[in-house]
Amino acid sequence: MRNFNGLSARGAALVTGASRGLGFEMAKKLSALGFDLVITGRDGEALSRAAEAIGGNVSAVTADLSVPGEAERLYAAATSGGREISVLINNAGLGASGEAWTVPAARDAEIISVNAASALILTKLFLKDAAKRGFGALCNVCSVGAFQPGPYTASYYASKSFLHSYTLACRYEVKKYGVTVTSLCPGPLDTDFFRLAGAAKPALSMSAEKAADYAVKRILKGRKTVVPGVLNRLARLVPAGVKTKVIAKMKRIQNSE
Repeated sequence: MRNFNGLSARGAALVTGASRGLGFEMAKKLSALGFDLVITGRDGEALSRAAEAIGGNVSAVTADLSVPGEAERLYAAATSGGREISVLINNAGLGASGEAWTVPAARDAEIISVNAASALILTKLFLKDAAKRGFGALCNVCSVGAFQPGPYTASYYASKSFLHSYTLACRYEVKKYGVTVTSLCPGPLDTDFFRLAGAAKPALSMSAEKAADYAVKRILKGRKTVVPGVLNRLARLVPAGVKTKVIAKMKRIQNSE
């Protein structure tokens, strides 16, 4: 059994938003490293196809994390029968594009429920168990959007900024228990996310497989903030005000296409 900075490939990894894109690729990487998997998504058919494609010991649990109580139900299902979750990847996420006041309030509420509230609840449940047993690795998938405001995708960027801050605070609190917490902040990825958010996919989007390969290695080493892509890492050096203006210009162009 391989060891990852003190964390062996024992127990199971729970990956949310795993039916496609980054979550699917991260689940594949974890399975290949020897972890049993519990994967979840809101589309049951897509989730079943993902489980079949991954192979190995995979349990699929359909869950809509925008619904109150679903995060608790998911964690209970993941840990049923005494199953131990040693790795949690909070990857599920939603977005919306447009001027803030034109985005339906119900959509914003859904984004906040999935991106922030449900991730927070799953984080609490996992860390309570992990701190008690003295090991575990948590990754909350945030975004490079967490580092500055995002005009024309305001609620998405705000939700990721909240999650990034919350993640780093939790990291500080649980390090004495032997548990690692990572904020994963990818840039644009070549997935269905932008289509579902009603926006154009940016040029030079990174493949989800490449981002997952970069991320999983560092999550299991307990890194603090992981940013796949050299350009994305360099962009962190740019002042937030400058990045906000650039983002606003890009989003206006994309929304007009």
